[in-house]
Amino acid sequence: MKKFSLLAIAFLTLFTMSFAQTEDNRWNVGLHFNLNAYQGDLGNGFFDFDEIWEDQGVGLSVGRYLSPSFDVTGKVTYFHLDYRDVDGTYGKGNGGYADYLGAPYGDWRFNGDMWTATANLKFKFNNGWLIKEDAVVGPFVIGGVGVTRIHSESFRNTWRNSKNYSNLAFYYGGGFNFRITERWNMVLEAGIYNPMTDVYDGIDPHTAPGWTADMNDKGGDAGASDDLFMQYSLGVTYNLGKKKDADGDGVSDRNDKCPNTPAGVAVDEDGCPIDTDGDGVPDYLDKCPNQPGTVDGCPDRDGDGVADKDDDCPDVAGLAQFNGCPDTDGDGVPDMKDECPDTPKGVKVDSKGCPVDTDGDGIPDYLDKCPNEAGVKENNGCPKVDDTPVYYDRVVHFDFNKWNIRRVDIETLNEVATKMMEDTTLTANVAGHTDWIGTDPINQRISERRAEAVKKYLVKKGIDENRIKTVGYGENSPVDTNETSEGRANNRRAEVRIRLK
Repeated sequence: MKKFSLLAIAFLTLFTMSFAQTEDNRWNVGLHFNLNAYQGDLGNGFFDFDEIWEDQGVGLSVGRYLSPSFDVTGKVTYFHLDYRDVDGTYGKGNGGYADYLGAPYGDWRFNGDMWTATANLKFKFNNGWLIKEDAVVGPFVIGGVGVTRIHSESFRNTWRNSKNYSNLAFYYGGGFNFRITERWNMVLEAGIYNPMTDVYDGIDPHTAPGWTADMNDKGGDAGASDDLFMQYSLGVTYNLGKKKDADGDGVSDRNDKCPNTPAGVAVDEDGCPIDTDGDGVPDYLDKCPNQPGTVDGCPDRDGDGVADKDDDCPDVAGLAQFNGCPDTDGDGVPDMKDECPDTPKGVKVDSKGCPVDTDGDGIPDYLDKCPNEAGVKENNGCPKVDDTPVYYDRVVHFDFNKWNIRRVDIETLNEVATKMMEDTTLTANVAGHTDWIGTDPINQRISERRAEAVKKYLVKKGIDENRIKTVGYGENSPVDTNETSEGRANNRRAEVRIRLK
């Protein structure tokens, strides 16, 4: 028996790993080592551990998960019992049953083998309500019904020797389930078998020869109550069944906190993609898996959304289109290449980031009143006015938004043509003007067209076009108020000035 005990302990030590049945692993099977105790007519040995250690056995179990709170289990056990009436309750000369029954000597005992088979319902406290369902230690209570059978080797000094007894029995108890792996459980359990009979120990005062009703009070613990058998068991169970794992990452759906992980991605114990640097970007998406960062998992010191490894200006916030470098004036040329980094917003610039100067007069177009004709700063980019004394000048007027010559001005222009034909040394400057109605660009074009219309008429009259220069001033040189229609009519004009060469 001692060898059996040592082997059983070694076996259990090898497999002290556990995990409760779950929705994934609905079935389990188990092997159990048990120590047993007796309570009945010969006494109460439930807590007599010296005696209990001698009464050993084994058991097999099968269980099925029903819900987080309940499992159903079936259990078959075998154990050996050898119990003596040590305190002499039945001893001769002690006033016990031996005296009443005339037993020949006082060594009362029974020695036999017992089998049990029960179907049980287990209530688990680690059901997610009372205790976490995945708790390492899961307490439970258990109860069920089945059959018990005892085969006696001997019932010494009892009145039933070498008997077999079988009866319906109830089982109730409790214990702890210890979780260590997904497959293995270690189970510690204590429970009582009640075969609902008083004959398993070979003594039944009701049917003993010479028994009378008053003997119930003569024999101490000996009475008409059922024999009971306490069983302390330590076992291992193994969970069966294939776990559900929709994303195939090796972590069951029940425990998977990231159930939709892409195929082939390495995950942690929670089923979530591994994030080595802990920056919140999983390694399979992290372009810098060993450096915490915010841009595709990479560092971004200046916080401009461009990773340092791709940022030409990693310490100054900039724009992705310029590889992380800034464009302070927003002209489309990054500061590092911008020779005019403070260009006003909206101004057209060249490749160097400076305002465009179409006529090359040093005055940018956005400040140049005559952007297509070189001029001087004091005249807002328009050509410097020739201050040679005017030999002859005339003025013609135009209708609103028009540049065609009016009939009333033909005679005036004919006079100018005549003057210039008479003296071929004369040159003419024609300046076009508008009122202030309309935008600057439109008025500029209209003023230029009015000057050109006058030139075209004079050329048609035979004047060499090289003797005539034109310029448009838009609305910038009014001769009258623009607040009245009459004043605006005076401003819609072309001035012809004839000067000596």
